[in-house]
Amino acid sequence: MKKTILNYVLFSSILLIFIGILIFVRISSLKNIEKNLYDQWRTAFFVPDKLDKNAAYIQTQKSRNNAVVLSEGQGYGLLLTVKAAEQGYTTQKDFTKLYNYYLKNRDSGTELMSWKQRTSQNGVVKKFKNSATDGDIYIAYALIKAGKLWPNKAKIYNKQAEKVLNDLLKYDYNNKTKSLTVGNWATNSTEYNKLLRTSDVLPAQFDEFYYFSRNGKWLTIKDSMMQSLKSLSSRNKTGLIPDFAWVKGSIAIPVSPKTVSSKYDGDYYYNACRIPYNLAQSKDKTSQRVLNKLMKFFMTKDYITGGYKLNGNNLNDYQSASFAAPILYAALRNQNFNKLLQQEKYIFMQKLDPNSYYQSTMVVLTAMNGLKNN
Repeated sequence: MKKTILNYVLFSSILLIFIGILIFVRISSLKNIEKNLYDQWRTAFFVPDKLDKNAAYIQTQKSRNNAVVLSEGQGYGLLLTVKAAEQGYTTQKDFTKLYNYYLKNRDSGTELMSWKQRTSQNGVVKKFKNSATDGDIYIAYALIKAGKLWPNKAKIYNKQAEKVLNDLLKYDYNNKTKSLTVGNWATNSTEYNKLLRTSDVLPAQFDEFYYFSRNGKWLTIKDSMMQSLKSLSSRNKTGLIPDFAWVKGSIAIPVSPKTVSSKYDGDYYYNACRIPYNLAQSKDKTSQRVLNKLMKFFMTKDYITGGYKLNGNNLNDYQSASFAAPILYAALRNQNFNKLLQQEKYIFMQKLDPNSYYQSTMVVLTAMNGLKNN
């Protein structure tokens, strides 16, 4: 009897050790993937400011003579740097440099960032007028996260986040539609005041802004903008949502081609492709309903291509990690979409494209946010 008990105890101990080793190996492997992808991303796109050793920017386009910086890229850069620092892949110093560059390139008279800057070969910056809402949302969100991670600078980061949020409501809010506009240039005097960039609908971030500021407008914005996505989702069987739409009362209508930037403005293209990533971060019922309809459409596909008409027809035949990464992120958080996880996880096995800021950023955001939850 004693021998049986001893054998049982020994077997159980060996089994627990074996399981522990498997868990450790898996966690270590996931962290290696995260760190490797982040290191590639930082090497390719994190650029020190030639004229200020205490500043740096995320280079979204590059050529022999100049580089392009977007507020969207700076916002993503700040957020990725916080997440990397949480894992020990980088330090507060990197965040400070990106933050300092943002401070130097705010749109005149506001706390919002200039939507675009072009740097010359000698480092001189040409700053473009006006802001872009998505960049400022991520800048504010990253500052709130930074305040939690680095208490020594929390007062500074929180104060600046508060200023950005106040200016988003001051310059980028339409009181009639109860929605954020695409930027501070879309004023009441233009028809673009009712233009919705669907990738600006960020329910998890709006909740965070409410908890941070206790300003109920952020919950109103979340509900109103989610209703617009719900309206767009209900217009077709696929659940696909266009890059841009007009908000008209309680409904939203896809824009026509070339309304904003390209012939694909009314299609599921390089703005809307972020929607699965945006919605998967939220537990809101409307968010999940819109997301699940979208994901069920992608479950019917053998691979994810670079864009779709709203009826589900491909715009291109090539595989695109820019589109696949947000879908993979949503699949990592919901086992009902395991097919998409197995189908699209290849993007973690490839080297990042150092010439494609957008695609590479989508992949690293997915890895940094999704792998630890899987």
